[in-house]
Amino acid sequence: MRRINTLAILVVVLLAPSLVFAASAHNFMAGKAVSKDASTVVVPLNITNESNLTAIDIPLKFSEGVTLKEVTFENTRTEYFDLKIANINNDDNTVIIGLLPQITPAYKPDLEAGTGPIANLIFEVNDVSLEEVTLETFVMKNPGHSLCFVYHDFIDGVPYNRVERPEFESVSVSLLDASAAPNTPDLPTKFGLSQNYPNPYNPSTVISYDVPKASHVTLSVFNVLGQEVTTLVDEEKEAGTYEIVFDGSDIASGIYFYRIAADNFSETKKMVLVK
Repeated sequence: MRRINTLAILVVVLLAPSLVFAASAHNFMAGKAVSKDASTVVVPLNITNESNLTAIDIPLKFSEGVTLKEVTFENTRTEYFDLKIANINNDDNTVIIGLLPQITPAYKPDLEAGTGPIANLIFEVNDVSLEEVTLETFVMKNPGHSLCFVYHDFIDGVPYNRVERPEFESVSVSLLDASAAPNTPDLPTKFGLSQNYPNPYNPSTVISYDVPKASHVTLSVFNVLGQEVTTLVDEEKEAGTYEIVFDGSDIASGIYFYRIAADNFSETKKMVLVK
């Protein structure tokens, strides 16, 4: 019964964009494009949810020069969702992704708080000279769709559904790195720290790094005085490429530095928060 009520409330939310609540640690980002073959790239969609997540609505518009072939959910955080919808319209260059709670009688918990991929956009690149693809959110009124997360919460022990709308307008994803070496191996060959994107940012940005072998990795953020603002990573990591979202909602605008240390490797890069 709890899940049926959730579905009903979600439909009301999607049809009533005026139901807006203050945003917090809820982020939606597009990840780095990965080449699948000579003409196909994969763009992961990443989210951060502050607490157990019940449902997501993601309407996106993409730029010219590509065709969205499919949306996949393999190797993502969507095991919880029983209903995964991807309505693709290449005539309008739009896609609406809906991740809805379970519709089966058996109980299972909501998607736990965390950060990671939620879906993958599989693009065919039609224009060989294309350097980037732009993604932006949009609002549809009939039927109603807008970018939002739905959470289960309680007030005095009474359950209710809380709606959050992450700040996201548009982002350009580079295709140059993805198309430059489509046959490179999956695992990186050396340690590396990439420039955060977007940069400047408000309030969230994505930091990616490469680990060629199992190592203890520390990734920290510092202010211009060299004071540590936060530690994003401090743990053992297997070989691979990783991404993490840094949320600057609770810090002031300005210049910050992020530094990685792993094995005998260390590197520091600058990022700018503009509110």
